[in-house]
Amino acid sequence: MKCNFILQLLFLALKQIIQCNSKNVPTIEDIKSYKYGSDPFTLAIIGDSGTTKEAKKVMELSSFDALLHLGDFDYNCLPDKYFIEVLNQQRSYQFMGVAGNHDAIPQCNKDIAQKFLNNIYYHMVSDKNNKTTCEFSASKYMWSCVYKNMRIIGLTPGVSGADSRKEQLSFLKTHLRDAKEDWKICSWHFYDKYYHTGKYQQYGNIVSGDRDGDESFYDYCKDHGAIIFSAHDHVYARTKVMLKFTKPVIDKFDENADGTVVQIRNGATFNILSGTGGYEVYVEQGEQKNYNHWRKKYAKGDNNENAKRFGGLFCNFNVDGNNRKAYCQFLRINSSEKVFDSFYIYRNDDPGSVTYKNIDENFEYEKLKAYKIENNIQDEPIIEKDETNKKDDPHSVKENND
Repeated sequence: MKCNFILQLLFLALKQIIQCNSKNVPTIEDIKSYKYGSDPFTLAIIGDSGTTKEAKKVMELSSFDALLHLGDFDYNCLPDKYFIEVLNQQRSYQFMGVAGNHDAIPQCNKDIAQKFLNNIYYHMVSDKNNKTTCEFSASKYMWSCVYKNMRIIGLTPGVSGADSRKEQLSFLKTHLRDAKEDWKICSWHFYDKYYHTGKYQQYGNIVSGDRDGDESFYDYCKDHGAIIFSAHDHVYARTKVMLKFTKPVIDKFDENADGTVVQIRNGATFNILSGTGGYEVYVEQGEQKNYNHWRKKYAKGDNNENAKRFGGLFCNFNVDGNNRKAYCQFLRINSSEKVFDSFYIYRNDDPGSVTYKNIDENFEYEKLKAYKIENNIQDEPIIEKDETNKKDDPHSVKENND
């Protein structure tokens, strides 16, 4: 009887010890499910969609939390059609958009152009956009929005009827110069001469200008570590990480990389053309298609094989809570291979000394530390042998006093 009682006590004590120890050793699932860091979100980047049925299918390629439209909402001067038929009327996602040349004069008359602009503005300030805070220029052609830990700046250089290039550059500087958000985006419809794949051969720097003294919008965004999104060329094209855009200079840390990891910082970033939103896919041609600063390109194809394979870019920012990490995919409709391009983005201030793997490791370390603090878990203390007991330790190394 007495033995049974003692055994029961030992069993209870052992059970308590096991439970205590199990609390001190979090599992991989414990850490994985622990909410830490910045809220992850997915941004869809789509341009030149028009209002075709394919445009709607592109929007269904992935779920997303916010949409950035790069212009050309309709190609027949029907300013309401996109916002009624393509933009989900019951949407829970945030909407941001810039006007394209087909949304403005001379493609459409002045009243229609104003209606396009009014529609963009209305949907950006509606109750459905209550998770986004935006500031607009007086003209409404320029805006700067903050969504979670991202600042997105939308401009319209080269679009007829919009603010002058000088005013647009000033707006960019005002809202990007002191931006504190983790992620920064510059977006516009047109492109500069080195950043399209050749459909139109006659254009120069539509965004930044070609006059002596014209300052590069691209380089200003690059200097502040902002990712650059553009359209107008109905292709998908991603540059390598660039140190300079005015005359292309590739970042030495990215020149020989395989493109699966993109590392940006103040002074080095990349540009993506995302213009295959549903209306037409263009050919690539001329010297532009062979620029060595292209990392990945997608156009109509030599045999028109991609003519109906429209797509969009979908980027998940703050992967697993890590505000220095994002993951992007360019997805296509009407293709057995849905994913054409995929890559990680890391905000790495010093790629010469810090690897992207270090960024992952540092985040996981901080996450584990936060988990232990929140759950009152203490690491086992390291007990050092007392110097006075060393002489009794048969494994200790004795001093040689000879």
